Order: sequence, then C-alpha cells, then structure tokens
Amino acid sequence: MLYIELLETNQQIENKIKAAFAEEINKTIEKNIKKLLQDAKDLVVRLISNSPEIQSLTHNSLGSLKAQFGLRDGQDLAATIDIIQAVQDSVSVSFRKYSKDLKNGGLEVFFQRSDFANLLGLPSGHVIYENGDLHWLSWLLTEGTRTIIIGYYYDPETGVGRSGLGTMDEGGFFRVPPQFAGTLGNNFVTKALIGKQQELEILRIFKSVLGQ
Repeated sequence: MLYIELLETNQQIENKIKAAFAEEINKTIEKNIKKLLQDAKDLVVRLISNSPEIQSLTHNSLGSLKAQFGLRDGQDLAATIDIIQAVQDSVSVSFRKYSKDLKNGGLEVFFQRSDFANLLGLPSGHVIYENGDLHWLSWLLTEGTRTIIIGYYYDPETGVGRSGLGTMDEGGFFRVPPQFAGTLGNNFVTKALIGKQQELEILRIFKSVLGQ
C-alpha cells in the first residue's frame, strides 16, 4: 500500500496556492494592460460616435444640432472629432498588484472627468461671430432645457444662416432641444458610457485581458 505524507499544513498549502495565483494574475495583467487601455479607448470612440447628439451635430438637416448651433461645414466635423478625441484621451487604467494573499490588488478603468473640463475647454465647442461667443458645447452638456437666449428663436430655412440650415429670428426664445439637452450629471457623454450594455462591453474587455 502506498502512503503519501504531507509535510505542510493545509494553511501553508493554501498560502502557496494563493501566492502562485497572485503572481500569475499580476503577470497576465501587466502583460496585457496596454491592450486593455487601447480596447477601452476604442470602445469609447464607438460609443460616443454613435450617440444621437454627435450624429445630429454633423447632420445637414433642418432642426439638427448643427443647424440650431449655426455650425458651418467643416466646423461640425472638427468639433465632433475633438469631442471624441477628448473623451478617448480621458480614458486611463489603474492597476495595483495583488499581494501573495490576493489582497490589496485591483484593476480599474476610468472614463471621462466628472467636471467635463476636457470638453468645456475645447475651442471648437464655441462659435465665434461678430457679436460674441456662443459656447454651444457648454449649453449641450450643462444647461439642460433652460432658456439660453431670450428674444430670438431658431427659424429653420434651407440656404440661410451660418450653417445654411436656418437663422435666429427675433421673438420667442432659444434652448437646446429637449431630446438632446444635458446636465453635468446626465448628458450625451454619460448616456453613451453608462448602462448595462456598456458594463457588459467593459467586462468583455476585462475577460479578454485575463484570457477567459
């Protein structure tokens, strides 16, 4: 009859297993962390690009955000590229190595500054004209449905105005269209990045990094 004598306690064996597992996890994450970051950035580009607001900012139709903000051809594309790039650049990854007992470690991906300074500071988020400065991106991100301009309203008409899609005429008021209106805590960026489907996408990225 064959006998096997274990010279280590159950706790010692458990500690060795944990240490080996921690070492393997740390190596795997460190090896793939650049890929994780790039995959997260690629996800952000896709999510923001597909948002209704970004689509409307470049849409040559009466009543679009491009029309109502008075964006000229070229300005619209430049602004959307800058917005997408700024959100993409905000993505970062934080990794803390796991200790031998599998504690104190963690992997986090951060998306977008909560104060939106990276977007609110974009020059392309303004329309400069002879009478002043229209910070339309701030309106879109922060003002909600609040009345922004009193005494003028958007009048859709093809072939007129900066965008060629309408002008501001006297009377009434102007605000961001309710379907696009956002606040610091709830705007097109947060809507694009936060949700059940987005969580599943991020989980998929994590699993790919860990080889699952």
